[in-house]
Amino acid sequence: MRKSKNIVVIGGGTGTYMVLSGLKRLKDVWLSAIVTMSDDGGHTGDLRDDLGVLPPGDLRQCLVALSDDRDDAWRKLFSFRFAEGSGNMSGQSVGNIILSALEKIYGDPFLALATAHRLLDVKGRVIPVTLEGTTLCAECEDGTTIRGEHNIDVSQVMRAPIKRCYFETSPRINSEATAAIQDADAVVIGPGDFWTSIAPNLIVPEIPRALRELQENGGRVFFVCNLVTKRGETDGYKASDFRNRINELISPAHIDVTIVNSAKPAQAILERYRETGEYPVEDDLPHRDPSVCRQSLISPEIGEAVSGDKIRRSLLRHHGETLAQAIQRLLPEN
Repeated sequence: MRKSKNIVVIGGGTGTYMVLSGLKRLKDVWLSAIVTMSDDGGHTGDLRDDLGVLPPGDLRQCLVALSDDRDDAWRKLFSFRFAEGSGNMSGQSVGNIILSALEKIYGDPFLALATAHRLLDVKGRVIPVTLEGTTLCAECEDGTTIRGEHNIDVSQVMRAPIKRCYFETSPRINSEATAAIQDADAVVIGPGDFWTSIAPNLIVPEIPRALRELQENGGRVFFVCNLVTKRGETDGYKASDFRNRINELISPAHIDVTIVNSAKPAQAILERYRETGEYPVEDDLPHRDPSVCRQSLISPEIGEAVSGDKIRRSLLRHHGETLAQAIQRLLPEN
């Protein structure tokens, strides 16, 4: 009987959603998603500030991605976003409200999360990386600092490149996160906003150590490179820059395979990105490098904003099923 493969995905936002949506269609896999708790922007930030709850946005997206496709009503409810109105409800996600309400009802974010798992019949686990919400800060190359995930994420002006990110106070690691990594056959990092979705998971000190232990036991670490740069976060980054930064963050662990898109986006989409100072990530990694997997990974579906949504969403997304097939081929045999 074939052993089920245990795969952990680390990140947050739409990138992680696409990876999970593809991987869950594979046979004989058990999935866990580890997500950051530093989101403080948009309606998620409003709920976090007003109610004192864990930021629900990334949790909700991963729960929906791993939910049972046959229970369409709950999926639609958790995914629904109000488009009408001009007040606070405009653009608000029902799933975020439900998660916040469950946390207030039970007085425990993890009981709330467990309940959401049952409601959605989640095939896997969604794990907050820390036991509380965190305040993310960034230090730029010119010495300036930026406080708050949303302020790092939304750059209205050109600024010096980000040198590093850190937490205002050291958070408590969620032991479920390290246990999931240590028990995994493979960990997938990314894609997603580098400094606000990926890095906040990796700068929790216990995470790199768990990744190293995974590799010592024969597990593998994959990095899915972003499709485009992000203004104010990764201006001018090439594939090698992403890979090098990840390796710095997860040392003493390292990336075993970097997965890179080989397809060219449509010209009309490129022009829309250029308007905001964002460009396709150039693949400058060595050819015939066994640690690089190249494949056409762009989804034909274009991400468009929902009326009232406070966050600008990515136009280009990875094709979840194609990406999942690439990951499946890279999994360790035993």
